Amino acid sequence: GKRKMSESSSKIERIKKSSKAAYIVTNIFKVFLIVCAVLAILGGVLVIGLGGILNRGIGNALADGELKERDILAFEELGERELGQKLIKEGNYALAIGIYAIIFGITIILLALVLHFVSRIFKDFMESYSPFQPDILKNLKIALVLIVIYVAQSDIGIALVIGMAAWCVTNIFEYGCELQRQSDETL
Repeated sequence: GKRKMSESSSKIERIKKSSKAAYIVTNIFKVFLIVCAVLAILGGVLVIGLGGILNRGIGNALADGELKERDILAFEELGERELGQKLIKEGNYALAIGIYAIIFGITIILLALVLHFVSRIFKDFMESYSPFQPDILKNLKIALVLIVIYVAQSDIGIALVIGMAAWCVTNIFEYGCELQRQSDETL
C-alpha cells in the first residue's frame, strides 16, 4: 500500500513539474501572439489609413509590370473572398490588404485566448493535488470550445471530429472529477 502511494505521489509531482514548464511556455507564446495580433491589427489600420497613396502605388506597380496580379491575389483569401476580389477589381488594394491584416490579427487573438485557458489548466495542475478539479474542467471546456471554433473557420469536418473528441475528453474529466469528489468525501 505504501509503495503504491509513493508511486502515485511521484507521478503527481512529475505532472506538477511538467505543468509548470508548460505554464511558462504557454504564457510566453500567449504574450508573443498578443504582440503579433496588435501589430497585425495596427498594420491593417495603417494600410487602410494610407489607402490613397498605397492604391496609387500598387496600381502604378501593376501597370508598369513590377507587380503581377497574382501577387495581390493572396489577399483574396479573406474570410470574405468576394469582398477581397471586389475591392481588388475596384483598385482598392489597401482596404483589401488592411482587412486581411485585421482578420489575421483577430484570428491570432483567438489563438492567444485558447492559450490563456490552456495556461490556466496548467496552473491549476501545478497547484492542485489532483487534475480532476471543477476549475480545471471549466477551463478545459472553454479551451476546447475555442479550439473547435478556431478550426471551424477553415475546415468544418475537422472541427466536427475535434468537437466529438473534445466532448469525449470532457466527459472523461467530468467522471474523474466525480470520482475525486467521492474520494475526498470518503477521506
